[in-house]
Amino acid sequence: MRRTRKTAPPTAREARPARQAPKAPPHTLAAQLYELHRESSRDEAYLEHWPGDGELFGVLAFTQEHAHRLAGDAYRQAAMLRVQLAEWLRLAADPFQLSAIDDARAGGISWGEMALALGYVSRQGQPNPGSAMNLRKRLHVVVNGKPGDRRQPQVAHLVDQRAAEARIAEQQRIAAGEAVYAELDTAARTLLRHHEAGEILEDPDDDGFWWGELAEAVDDRQDARERANLVTYVRGAVREAQAYAKRQGRPSATTEQAMEALETATRLVELADAR
Repeated sequence: MRRTRKTAPPTAREARPARQAPKAPPHTLAAQLYELHRESSRDEAYLEHWPGDGELFGVLAFTQEHAHRLAGDAYRQAAMLRVQLAEWLRLAADPFQLSAIDDARAGGISWGEMALALGYVSRQGQPNPGSAMNLRKRLHVVVNGKPGDRRQPQVAHLVDQRAAEARIAEQQRIAAGEAVYAELDTAARTLLRHHEAGEILEDPDDDGFWWGELAEAVDDRQDARERANLVTYVRGAVREAQAYAKRQGRPSATTEQAMEALETATRLVELADAR
C-alpha cells in the first residue's frame, strides 16, 4: 500500500518572515562600486564624472551605463551591488509614495483615478481601484509597521491595531500619572532634597542618570504627557538607590526622613503602575 506523504500546512502570509533590506548600507554599496570600477577599468577617465557616493540614484545610473567596462568577477560583483543599491532606493521611495497617495486622496482624487495613474487597469483598459488601495496598504505596512512585518495588504490592519493599542496604553499611562501627579511632585522634590543632602545611598561609580533626569523633570512639566513622565524618573531614581543598597547590604537611606521619602515615592509609583 502506498503511503501518502504528509505536507506541512501552508503558512499564512502575515506570519511568514519578512524580506529584509540589504545588510550593507547604500553608501557602502556605492563606495564598493566605485572601487570596482577604479581597480578594474583600464580607462579611468570616465570616473571623473562619478556622481559621488551620496548621489545614490546617480551612482546606480552611472554604473549601469558603464557596466560594460568591467569583466569577469568584477562584472558579476558590480551587478550584485547594483541589485542591492536598487533595493535600497526602492525602499527609500516608499514613504514618499505613501505621502503622495494620501495627499492625492485628501485632495479629492478617487481610487479609480489613482489606479489609472499607476497603470492598474484591466485588459479592457478599465481602472482597478482595488489594486491602488492594496498598494497603499502595502506602503502603510512598510512605513508604519515593524521590521518583521510582511509587505502584504492584509497586514495593514495589524499595523493599525497595534497603533490603536499603543494609543490606548499611552492614554492609560497619562491618566495614571495625572492621578498621582500632585503627590508625586511633592515626593520627587522631597527625594531630591534628601539626595542632595547625601542621605540617600548612591553608587559612586554610577553616572547619576536618573537623579539628573529627575532634577530636570520636576520643574519642566508643561502638559499631561510630561507630567506622566515624572513617574518614570521617580521610579528610576528609587530603583537605582534600592538596587545599590541591596548589593551593599545596607539601608538605602541614612536618615529616617530620607527612608520615608523613598517609601512614599515607591508607594506612589506602584499606585500609578497598578492603574
